[in-house]
Amino acid sequence: MQEQRKKRGAILLAGLLAVSLLRGAPAARPAQGSLSVELPILMYHHLLRESARHGKYVISPDDFAADLDWLLSQGYETVTVAQLIGWVNGTGSLPEKPVMITFDDAYESFYEYAFPILQQRNCKAVLGVVGRYADEYTASEDHHINYSYGTWTQLDEMVQSGLVELQNHSYDLHTYEGEKKGSMKVSGEAVGDYEQRLRGDVGRMQSLCEYWCGVTPTAFVYPFGSVSAEALPVLKDMGFQAALTCLEQVNYLTGDAGQLFSLGRFNRPDGTSAQQILQSQ
Repeated sequence: MQEQRKKRGAILLAGLLAVSLLRGAPAARPAQGSLSVELPILMYHHLLRESARHGKYVISPDDFAADLDWLLSQGYETVTVAQLIGWVNGTGSLPEKPVMITFDDAYESFYEYAFPILQQRNCKAVLGVVGRYADEYTASEDHHINYSYGTWTQLDEMVQSGLVELQNHSYDLHTYEGEKKGSMKVSGEAVGDYEQRLRGDVGRMQSLCEYWCGVTPTAFVYPFGSVSAEALPVLKDMGFQAALTCLEQVNYLTGDAGQLFSLGRFNRPDGTSAQQILQSQ
């Protein structure tokens, strides 16, 4: 009996030691179907100092910095789409508490305010760029922090830092025009025509990112979060491995590559901090 107790004690001690060694280690790729990694994704748009301009899609630079500081204090580590893909493919790992910081549209305020804040904290962010806006403000001398977008030169500088990952937010589909809503298929539009329109626009943006920044986006950021079932096979055929939506939910990833095409994100409005958003889930 005493010998059995000793054996049980040894087994328990070994188990506790294994747990303590694994705690804080990167999450390994799980078996298919098992709940493994919890990934919250936060979605930001515009940063401005004037409180009168704050709202659903505009917050202050100080609030963004406070969000990052809280996340870091809680043990979160910022990750990119490339890291997710590497983890799913078995060629990389994820931290114990991953979080993804995303910015849509690539306003110049990201370069002016968010980028220095990221640099100060060595944090990463995923930037969804609209090609037409980048083209327009690269060619224009009319720049104002309230409304201008980042130039290709600014985008390239941020990419080269290793802290900003560029992703495809379309070239010119970020608009509501009549029945056209972002990258969605229009009612009555022939599937073949839609696929050609989507492929042409998104492909143009891919080429621009490669030309200006030397990178090929691996994720499509749905404009306005407007998703069409017909878009998915086109995106996959074009080589995309992920897509970001506006569905507000935490992502529970099991290692299934298909999950990366419906990544949910929480919009961060003025007046509701990242802490409040994540602690309410």
